[in-house]
Amino acid sequence: MPDAGTIGLIALGLVVGAVSAVTPFLPVEAYVIGLAVAQSPTVAVAGAVAAAIGQTAGKVLLFSAARGATSSRWLERLRERGAAEASAIAAAEAAGEPPPGGPVKRALRPVGRWLSRVNARGVALLSGRWGPGVVLLSGSVGIPPLLAIAFYAGTSKMSLRAFVVTCLIGRAIRFVVLALVPDLF
Repeated sequence: MPDAGTIGLIALGLVVGAVSAVTPFLPVEAYVIGLAVAQSPTVAVAGAVAAAIGQTAGKVLLFSAARGATSSRWLERLRERGAAEASAIAAAEAAGEPPPGGPVKRALRPVGRWLSRVNARGVALLSGRWGPGVVLLSGSVGIPPLLAIAFYAGTSKMSLRAFVVTCLIGRAIRFVVLALVPDLF
């Protein structure tokens, strides 16, 4: 039976994992590496698994928030406004007139179009058969960043179950490897 200090360290891994899942300012990897250096491999691996569970719980919150936002009235109004603006730009270009908006807005339009294409491709990728693989890769390697992938997955057709399973496996792989690295040297 582990002592109270060990249980506390493992529970702290769960909390640090959950908090770091929703903010980029608290790296859970630092906690796992610190645990690996200061504790036995068994405690480090248990803390790493707890951190993976916490991270997955936090990413599920982001996934769910994105999924709920796609059906919000505010976002629907924003889409309608964007469609109306795109229509006005197309009408101005067809008439040979400069598009509406100031010089800054006109200069930033290509960036907005590029971001729209990137967003559409990301959602399409996560909606298809490669979606779980992307989440697994992101969870285990960190590229692309799982913080962004959680939002994209929430707006895609990916099921919550597929997201949870692949996120948890990816995070567990990442953190257990980090927990075992000090023992390799």
